[in-house]
Amino acid sequence: MLLAASTLSAQNKLTVVIDGIENAKGHIMIGISDSNEKQVSGKMEKIEGETVTIVFENLASGEYAVTTYQDENDNGKLDTGLYGIPTEKYGFSNNVRGKMGPPAFKECLFKVEEDMVINITIF
Repeated sequence: MLLAASTLSAQNKLTVVIDGIENAKGHIMIGISDSNEKQVSGKMEKIEGETVTIVFENLASGEYAVTTYQDENDNGKLDTGLYGIPTEKYGFSNNVRGKMGPPAFKECLFKVEEDMVINITIF
């Protein structure tokens, strides 16, 4: 019985509020990765205003990172231009930004131990 109880992990709700949307075109694409950099969930949400709220249910307690981008032209990918610089808006948990590329994964990690809300501003 004790063994069964120790294998249960809390299930949490993570609400992600994305702002910085300047035009209501396309979809927000969002992914959640665990501390081993393995994607555990992903969603796509139609943009209908200046913010998008996406809820992830039944997330086990642990450390996670969120990546998101605005797929303005609905082609299913983050478009890039010269030198691989994104031409569509994107963002990361903790609102970290990379200097010459994406930020380090560990900078995006945050702990989920209960239901919580995080905000990400895309740029």
